[in-house]
Amino acid sequence: MSDSVPTAKSQGPLASISSFFNRKILRTDRSRWNYQYEKGLWDGLENLDELARFSVLAGYVQFLKPNSPAILEIGCGEGIMAQRIGRKHYGSYLGTDVADTAIERARQRFGDAQTQFEAVDMNDLRTEQKFDIIIFNEAIYYLEPMVDKLVTQYAPMLKPDGLLIISMNTGRHANSEARWKEIEAGFATVDSTFVKTDKNGWDVKVLRPLAA
Repeated sequence: MSDSVPTAKSQGPLASISSFFNRKILRTDRSRWNYQYEKGLWDGLENLDELARFSVLAGYVQFLKPNSPAILEIGCGEGIMAQRIGRKHYGSYLGTDVADTAIERARQRFGDAQTQFEAVDMNDLRTEQKFDIIIFNEAIYYLEPMVDKLVTQYAPMLKPDGLLIISMNTGRHANSEARWKEIEAGFATVDSTFVKTDKNGWDVKVLRPLAA
């Protein structure tokens, strides 16, 4: 896998200027996401209005792979999905995210020998490990080119009976209808559902590579 990049700790005005330059001028993904987590912009993911989506994904994992699955989550943030699924429902859990800040918090809160977290860009992730389930929970938008990498980069990480679980926002900005059409050209839908809350709506689908 790609090496983790340590998060720079604030050391006064120069550090703030550097952070601003990275986020606003260079617009690097790592600095942008670190800034958002440091500011608490994603703290709401643990609120009640996000519970339904996380519960559906956790339910799929527990029902479809009940025998200690190996799980890979892409864009795991602070590790909430691992906590929602629960340690007794997986054999191993690897969560990845580009944000070092989020990964460090995930390690502190939920990390152990069974539950690992790594700071790595989803577009650069490489591993020889095989997984029963790969989860993209509100993260698929940042995989480019999306379907090509799902097929060539991520499908080979699945065990022969492995599954993808993807959640996608139904808001206009997500362009979800077109994205699902592209994804389903390379993957068969095992099951799907729609999650609606007062806040938002999400399509959640379980997929299997067509070549499998």
